[in-house]
Amino acid sequence: MIRCARHQSRHRARALSVALTVLLIATTAAAAAVTINGSLRSDSTDTMQNLSTHILDTTRGKPAPEVPVTLYVRTTSQTWTKVSTGITDADGRFKSFFAPGQPGLEMGVYKLHFDVGPYFRGRSVESLYPFIEIVFTVADPTQHYHIPLLLNPFGYSTYRGS
Repeated sequence: MIRCARHQSRHRARALSVALTVLLIATTAAAAAVTINGSLRSDSTDTMQNLSTHILDTTRGKPAPEVPVTLYVRTTSQTWTKVSTGITDADGRFKSFFAPGQPGLEMGVYKLHFDVGPYFRGRSVESLYPFIEIVFTVADPTQHYHIPLLLNPFGYSTYRGS
């Protein structure tokens, strides 16, 4: 009975975390104004979702759901500006980095910040990494950039997918 109550409590906490993340994303997207290359970007073109990610937990051989992912862009002053935040779905995927009316990736340097600590803690797995950051360059914004993360508690790998 105690084990069941603990499981229900953990499930409720996870559901609350997901709901709060969705609320944060919606609020952030509604007020989206992204500083890129030192200037305010307020384009009214259709959204171009030219970025996606996928996390596979290679230890389990399964996708990593409910992992917060944040996209940053490097500015001309070499600082990082947050573009958007999301959470991986049940299949470990996230692709809605840009709000309606917000252009997709442009030429520049970006990073994806994966907050993997809570994912491992939620599974009672010790991990070396509280978060992982993947920095990548967009040379051709007309192409799609798929940045997967192959993850295990003591290592990770990435590549440019399709």
